[in-house]
Amino acid sequence: MFLSNKEKEVRYQAVRREMAEQGLDAAIMRGSSAVRGDGASFRFLTDFPNVNIPLVLVFFKNDGQEPILLAESRFQADRAKQFSWIKDVRLSSNFLPSLLDIIREKDLAQARVGADGLDRFPLLWHQQIKNAFPDFTLTDFGSELKSLRQYRSPEAIRLVKRSALLVDLAFQQGLKYIKPGKTEWEVIAGIDCVLKSHGVEKSFNIISQGPKTNGYAPSGKKLAKKGMIFVEITACYGGYWTQLARAVSLGKPSEDLVKLHRVSVEAIKQALPYLRPGFKVSKPMSVMEDHVKSMGFEATPIYGHIVGIDMVEDRPTPKNETEITPGMVFIVHPWPVLGRSSLLWGETYLITEKGNQRLNKTGDELIVL
Repeated sequence: MFLSNKEKEVRYQAVRREMAEQGLDAAIMRGSSAVRGDGASFRFLTDFPNVNIPLVLVFFKNDGQEPILLAESRFQADRAKQFSWIKDVRLSSNFLPSLLDIIREKDLAQARVGADGLDRFPLLWHQQIKNAFPDFTLTDFGSELKSLRQYRSPEAIRLVKRSALLVDLAFQQGLKYIKPGKTEWEVIAGIDCVLKSHGVEKSFNIISQGPKTNGYAPSGKKLAKKGMIFVEITACYGGYWTQLARAVSLGKPSEDLVKLHRVSVEAIKQALPYLRPGFKVSKPMSVMEDHVKSMGFEATPIYGHIVGIDMVEDRPTPKNETEITPGMVFIVHPWPVLGRSSLLWGETYLITEKGNQRLNKTGDELIVL
């Protein structure tokens, strides 16, 4: 739908090589929201956006075996046949019997099959498959798939950059809704309208008012005449997520907000020289945390996301010893606390061969309205 057949073949070959190394005959992936691990690998191998109706993909190690996609609604199956990479799309009102049929059809009764995360694979499915096929082996393949998703091809990078551009646009145009008397609903609706009218398929946008960043879904609460308004804009375009976290001040900003803003921007700048290949994730996150604390602030230990098809592929923390590699995408946002005030502030970065590239063009200044 968004990516070429050439991209498909590159991904299929990479996954099949990894399956051969792990001794897998097939892999089972469920399609859902692609948030917190549920559905990202499905999207990676189908290029098919889901609408939060369950889907299942059975992917085979051998080139000659076409993957099978199970869909529970006819409109979803018809759409998948037209726009996904999968040629063998089957309608199923009950996925478990359909999986049992596929195991028989494809002679997988004694196979070793990988699941995209055993922690998310339905226990009942596993039990019933083992009851029907005692020599069937199901093993975890989630971490390997996540590593493969980490690489960004030029085609994928194009989508990531478009996502970031639209987040910037939504923030800039959304500022006109941040006025005293407007409701939180109106602010987020205005932001989301920009995103959705430019092709964003999913968004996760939160807002808060007052000196403490406490972002959540919008309510009918009206914006006050003065004070901080925080918004976090997160958009998925073509399957790839990016984010911008910003605050604006209605009226003259408080001294605490000015200090929190300054330390947030400085902390990110301190960390960026280490956000590149050759370092582990822990290094830039430790530098950022240390700077916040050295300036006399508390540091809230949620420093962003490592993103991709999943909105949270991983969390960047001072304890994360993952190697930083080209193609990774980071949302970096320190969260300093000063007394009863706090601020979440940050943006999205792409890791390049030699460093990092800031994808959001929104500036670092604290906007006063």
